[in-house]
Amino acid sequence: MKRANVFLGCAGLFLLGTCATVQGATITCSTADYNGTYAFITTGNFLQLPPAAAALLGSFAQAGVFISDGLGHVTIQSNASYNGLFLPANVPGTYTVNPDCTTVFKVTLPPPLSIPSTFSGVLSGDNRSMALVISDPPGTVVIGTHVKQDIRFCGTSTFSGSYALDIGGALAGTSSQAGPFRRVGRLVADGAGKFTAKTIADYAGTSVAEDLTGTYSVSGDCGITLTYKPDSGSNAINLGGYLAGHGDVAMIMITTSGWAVSGSLKAQQP
Repeated sequence: MKRANVFLGCAGLFLLGTCATVQGATITCSTADYNGTYAFITTGNFLQLPPAAAALLGSFAQAGVFISDGLGHVTIQSNASYNGLFLPANVPGTYTVNPDCTTVFKVTLPPPLSIPSTFSGVLSGDNRSMALVISDPPGTVVIGTHVKQDIRFCGTSTFSGSYALDIGGALAGTSSQAGPFRRVGRLVADGAGKFTAKTIADYAGTSVAEDLTGTYSVSGDCGITLTYKPDSGSNAINLGGYLAGHGDVAMIMITTSGWAVSGSLKAQQP
C-alpha cells in the first residue's frame, strides 16, 4: 500500500513536472567540474610511517590551496604541522572525478615522507566544496575540506565582518594544556587589519572562556595571516591560510610551533 501511495503521489506530481525533483535529480560530474583554486584544510593523525619519517608521527594539520587545471592535474601549495613541526610543501598531483561526483587524488607526499598516497572524496555544493580522506596507505586518519575561491584578487578589506570560528587539533609538549584542543567562537574583523573574538577553548578537557584581540593581513593571492597574544601572557599565536568564496570563508591553521590545529572562519551573514 505504501509503494502504491508513493506511485500515485509521484504520478500526480508528474502532471506538474516535479516528480524528478521529489525522486532526486540525476547527478553527473566530470573531471572538468573540479577546476580553479580551492582553499583547504586537513586534520588528523599519522599512526604509521617509514623509519626515515618516524619523527613526524602524531597529530597532523595542514592549510593551503589546490590549484586545478580542470584536466586532471593539480598543484598543492601548503604548510603542514606534523605534531607541531612545520614543513612547507609544493607538490603536483593528479585527480579524476567520477560521474557520481566522487573523486580520487594521487599525490606523492613531500620529503621526508615521500609516500605515494591516494585521497578519496566527494564534491558537493554545486562542485564548490569537497570532503576528502586518505584512503591509502594505511596508518593514517586524516580528513580534509576544500572550498572554492570565487575571487581573483584580495586585500585587507576582503576579510570584514563577523565570522564563526571553529578550529581543532592538538597542542604538543608537556604543559598542562598539551593534548587535544578545540576552539569555537565569534570573530569580528574591521576590514582594516584588526580583529576581536569571543571564544571558548578546550585544552585537553579543560574549558576556558577566552577573549582575543589581534591583527591580520590579506595578500593579493588571498592568503590570510592572523596574530593574537593570549591573555595568559604567553607568546603570540599566529594563524595562516587562504580565503575562499568571496571572502566569506577562511581555511586556516595555527602556524606557531608546537601546534597541529586547523579549521575555518565562516561569515555569519555572507
